[in-house]
Amino acid sequence: MIDKQARKWLIAIFVVTLATRLTLAFLIPNFTYDSYFHLRQVEHITNTGLPLYEDPLSYGGRELVFLPFFHYFIALFDLFLPLELVAKIIPNLLIAGLTIIVYLLGKKITADTPAALFSALVAGFLPILFFTNALTVESLFFPLVFLAIYLFMNLPEKKYVYGYITVFLLLSLTSSATFLLLVGFGIYLLLSLVEGKKINRAELELILFSTFFYLWIQLIFFKSVLLQEGIGFIWQNIPSAIIAEYFPAISITQALVLVSIIPFVAGIWVVYRSLFQLKNTRAFLLISLVISTTILTWLRLIQFEASLGFVSIILAILFASFYQEALIFLAKTKIAHLHRRFSLALIILLLPTLVYPALAAAWQQEVPSEEEVIAFKTLQVNTPPDARVLALLKEGHLVTYYGQRKNLMDGQFALIPDIEERFADSQLLYTTSFQTQAIGIMDKYNLRYLMITSQARKRFDITIFKYFDTDCFQRIYKNETRVYKTTCTLTTLE
Repeated sequence: MIDKQARKWLIAIFVVTLATRLTLAFLIPNFTYDSYFHLRQVEHITNTGLPLYEDPLSYGGRELVFLPFFHYFIALFDLFLPLELVAKIIPNLLIAGLTIIVYLLGKKITADTPAALFSALVAGFLPILFFTNALTVESLFFPLVFLAIYLFMNLPEKKYVYGYITVFLLLSLTSSATFLLLVGFGIYLLLSLVEGKKINRAELELILFSTFFYLWIQLIFFKSVLLQEGIGFIWQNIPSAIIAEYFPAISITQALVLVSIIPFVAGIWVVYRSLFQLKNTRAFLLISLVISTTILTWLRLIQFEASLGFVSIILAILFASFYQEALIFLAKTKIAHLHRRFSLALIILLLPTLVYPALAAAWQQEVPSEEEVIAFKTLQVNTPPDARVLALLKEGHLVTYYGQRKNLMDGQFALIPDIEERFADSQLLYTTSFQTQAIGIMDKYNLRYLMITSQARKRFDITIFKYFDTDCFQRIYKNETRVYKTTCTLTTLE
């Protein structure tokens, strides 16, 4: 149970975190580019009751594969509130709720209320989680996975067993990244055996159950991907030219920026001490999860930002151990009387190193401008219903969501057989100087409309398509974003 005083502080941390996130979410217009895929799925579930697995617009028409629980969860709120309002409130509410779960975990490993409150404060303002305008699966996955960890750490009480099973079932239907938890369980069992820690029978049974259930769910939803792409399904069929953007090498500098230097250093110090001195066996599972996630990231088996978000929350929890051990150390020194000031000094240090980077991360989110959104919406008016439209890869979901037209590409790469060729062709349409080459590519994909936004100009350092002329291209929308219709084919050119 949370005592009355701690409850007040915890509520204050939660409210400040949520208020900050919502303020930024509503000050910053629109959503991150990937969010529009999820918005479209939620809309379809609200209207039909089913996910859009056969998408007539993405890549000109294709099959989609994904786990649907997140979209059903958001669609539940869409029944009562406007979707764009739901998409800004619910994800931020979920991430803010992590402060409560992190507090419970911090209290579990330290039995120290102030230490756990510091963990909650750190978790509330982790820069890697401060993408306030992102409607993504991670906003539900992170609270669920750490709730599962908390329930697991309270075994074998029966109510926690049932709670864990329920949460894990939802996790398995939310994100394939749930395998991070399973690999962590494996490292946890190994560490326990090495150190002679007795393994609870309930823990072992639930780990086996979790593993088999997770594999069963993945086979149900992703069997076709596994059969078509083999082991390559791990890398999600991402084009080789951009795979380093999704699975980059581990960068300590980037980790320090996105996690914040004090929680990062403190967490790594706690992991080191626990591994080589092993005084806090209650943190075994959390340390195992840090090790497993680091290994998977180093092997490039999980996307860097997802793994960093996962590890950053664990480091926030371990910050409770750092705080507790720091106070114990101070008590043994000649400045023991300053231990009260230590908490104040820590808060003062955290403000510039944690809060400022979090706010900066929110303001630097990549979102389409209002002008670009208007341009994509005009596709519904300026193009026929079966039109195919060229836009940047990250803008592909804007074509399908706002324009309701077919795109050439978007960020859903799975089950696209010609992905390398298609990506190379999409880049050529922005870079080639040869009109015949460009029109040949457009004929190949039946593309008749091309968009050039400020993002495209910046990405390719162009102001207009190099092969543009008034004989073959007609401008149908002019603003900062421009839309062109091609009136030529290779046949007419000949």
